[in-house]
Amino acid sequence: MNLELNYLFLLFALGLLTVTLIDVLGSISSRKLNYKYVYLTPISFLAYGLIGYQGYHIATLDETLIIVCMVGIYDGTIGWKVSILLKANFADKEEYTKNISTSSRVFIMIVMSGLFGLLGFIIAGSIA
Repeated sequence: MNLELNYLFLLFALGLLTVTLIDVLGSISSRKLNYKYVYLTPISFLAYGLIGYQGYHIATLDETLIIVCMVGIYDGTIGWKVSILLKANFADKEEYTKNISTSSRVFIMIVMSGLFGLLGFIIAGSIA
């Protein structure tokens, strides 16, 4: 495995770890501290932006967007399931949240993670 592929895999793994930590810690803390889980959305968007930012330094735009969108898909499927299992505080939107179709969640997460990943990539390029 070449060095570039190792860095791409590391970026993907760190992205998965980051959104998993946000999902797990956010779900537990939102329930225990009684705040709406949705308030953590900007932190997730920041994570996607940081993946894009780091991707600029080690990958092409296409590779970076693939990685960030795969992390978004993970977050919209497995991360969503984790938040349900850990009883995140969805407040008055709990039934709505539980009933959103998988295809809708995946589509939304691809778009949002892609947009914020692209933004991070562009910011990194303008600074460099």
